[in-house]
Amino acid sequence: MSAAQRSGRLPRLFERVRLVTIQPPGYAHSGAFAELVDGFRAAFAALGAQVDAAVNQPLAGEGVNFVFGAHLIAPEYPLPQGSIIVNLEQMRRGMHVQPHYVELLKRHAVLDYSARNVARIIELTGNRHVHPCRIGYMPELTRIEAAPVQDIDVLFYGVLNERRKNILDGLAAAGIKVAVLPPGVYGAQRDAAIARAKIVLNVHFYEDKVHEIVRSSYLLANRKIVVSECETDTEIDDDIREAVIAVPYAGIVETCVALLRDEARRAAIERKGYEIFARRDQAALLAEVLPKFSLPFPRHLNLGSGKAYDAAKLNIDIDPKWKPDVLGNLVVPGGLKQVFFSRRFGLVRLEPGRFDDISTIDVLEHVPDLVALMTRCLELLDVGGTMRIVVPYDLSWGAWQDPTHVRAFNERSWLYYTDWHWYLGWNEARFDVKEMGMKLSAVGEALRQRGTAGDELFRVPRAVDEMQVVLVKRLLSEAERQQALAYQAGRRDAD
Repeated sequence: MSAAQRSGRLPRLFERVRLVTIQPPGYAHSGAFAELVDGFRAAFAALGAQVDAAVNQPLAGEGVNFVFGAHLIAPEYPLPQGSIIVNLEQMRRGMHVQPHYVELLKRHAVLDYSARNVARIIELTGNRHVHPCRIGYMPELTRIEAAPVQDIDVLFYGVLNERRKNILDGLAAAGIKVAVLPPGVYGAQRDAAIARAKIVLNVHFYEDKVHEIVRSSYLLANRKIVVSECETDTEIDDDIREAVIAVPYAGIVETCVALLRDEARRAAIERKGYEIFARRDQAALLAEVLPKFSLPFPRHLNLGSGKAYDAAKLNIDIDPKWKPDVLGNLVVPGGLKQVFFSRRFGLVRLEPGRFDDISTIDVLEHVPDLVALMTRCLELLDVGGTMRIVVPYDLSWGAWQDPTHVRAFNERSWLYYTDWHWYLGWNEARFDVKEMGMKLSAVGEALRQRGTAGDELFRVPRAVDEMQVVLVKRLLSEAERQQALAYQAGRRDAD
């Protein structure tokens, strides 16, 4: 895939990416994620994303985090919604999974290398936004030069258990020079041992037969022979089965002995394994899966949905008890660059002009910074889109009975969002009032039946319960825009 093809396949949602490694204090094993992070970083850069990497520091407010080692996250750690958990842990049936990790897997999109893991996570969490992605190659991963003298016959690194130790003991008994790195050795020290090794050994820790592609991928990228435990029912991609020396557990020692006797065969296997793996373009593999993380969502926004959830709309609220589609506050520094997670729609970013209408029913009276919210709604609406508003009238019983209300409204409450738009810094678009209606109280109905006229009726305390307003977004004419700029310049001079 060419650079142009790659950049054309990156969804806008992933224009800003951070690769986050979780590393608790004193925990060395997070080093096991380093090469995968390096490969993803190179792949996202090739796709045209603005990408960086960090330890324990996710983006907050904009962009998407890909989180490596999320099973290490402490329960109180605040992981932003715009995060994809890259699960590298085996999720075999019967295995105990920490409850707080299960909760993370419920609340976030998940990327996994194993189809079996994907099925198990969906089974555990009910989260539909769990997707497999093959681990692939980027040229930046080829960085280990073979040592002039390869004095290690077989190298093993990883945590030892009985089944692994049995193989290592069998190799030693066969007279093979075996090197075993202690747990926690990564980076340059581990790479130096790989450079000296003729064969690197991969043996499952568990017996549930999922190939450890995270380990073998880096070795294949550096032209190393991987002798890997592999049964007929092991989960392993067909091309990787051809790239490694895949043998049953019982045949590992015999296979290593035979390979060490045949230098020409080893050289051919090194070339073949690299060539097969190098065809797995990590950028192309990511480009294939990334669009799956965001499903199409409605062009109708129910803002502050509360108990008025509407399945035909995208429902947003700041209170989790209402179980909205999106839990979030639009009036934060991240603005429209925020990425949210929705159980219905996956990753959601609210792009400018994304909605045809916005409903705010009994919402605006609760908002401390109403100018910021109205500005955000203007941005979210397409030209000609409508904002449907229901608010308490300032002379009503309900205007101030609720202690969470910070304001009430009357007929003149909309001037700054329409005719006086320039005062708010709106130079491109504004609202027009399309409709304005009043819902009368019992007091108002009685007065109306006695013949009290509309304008007079609206000025009677307790006669009106609520206002119903429809605003329409339109672009400013050039004359209006120039006038707004002049008004703003005059206001700045006066200040």
